[in-house]
Amino acid sequence: MSILVLASCSQKAPEKPTAMVTPSQNQSPAQIRNATFTWSAEPGIDLGDYRGLLIRAAYESMIIAHYGGMDATYPGFTEALDPKYGSQINTRWDQSLAGTMRSHILQITETDLGFKATVCSQPSQFAIREADGTYRITNVSGSEEYVQFDHIAYSSDNPRLDPEDFWSTVHNTGPFPEPPGLPVSENQWSAPTEDLFSDTGYTITFGADLGETMHRCQDWGRSIEPDVPAEGSETIRSPIPPRTLPAYPGW
Repeated sequence: MSILVLASCSQKAPEKPTAMVTPSQNQSPAQIRNATFTWSAEPGIDLGDYRGLLIRAAYESMIIAHYGGMDATYPGFTEALDPKYGSQINTRWDQSLAGTMRSHILQITETDLGFKATVCSQPSQFAIREADGTYRITNVSGSEEYVQFDHIAYSSDNPRLDPEDFWSTVHNTGPFPEPPGLPVSENQWSAPTEDLFSDTGYTITFGADLGETMHRCQDWGRSIEPDVPAEGSETIRSPIPPRTLPAYPGW
């Protein structure tokens, strides 16, 4: 997982969140329930406006798809996700997540068909719980991924695959059984209950640029986690999960 134009990369989420979105809670699958996201953004990017909500919801849904299955993603995401991208997702339902992923919207750029958002992620307080109950943490500066939202004109020459027909043939949809012996964290996954995607007309895809934005994401990651390796990453295995912080700004 590579766990989507503006000034510096050092802004942190405030210690005490302000109310941006009406809080709500859905029944998240056990595989992600013990994890949260805290988001920040470059100056001029609003985590709670129309695009900020879409970016966060799409990125979090992508993480859910990889661990809890497509059926557990946020309302409307399955229909909006490009099936060609979704078909490549291999859900690891036998693993689960713990701790807090810190993510940062680095930039939003206009495209001919919509917009593209670059997201940085810092995973050093985020863990994957293996089937044997141990927690695997990747200690690294940061990673970069983009989320792209396109208004695509489908036609007979470029047909849109019917999501219901497509996903019925895919085996990563879920629901999946709960991993055995899964503990319960004090703070848990926060999710929207409303459909943020269906009325937008966007088709969503993901990818990585691995160029200038990747280096900016690495700089941002080091700004909030300075003790990461100077080069590459290190893998930490522990019987104890990292602390799960309250989601910010949450839903």
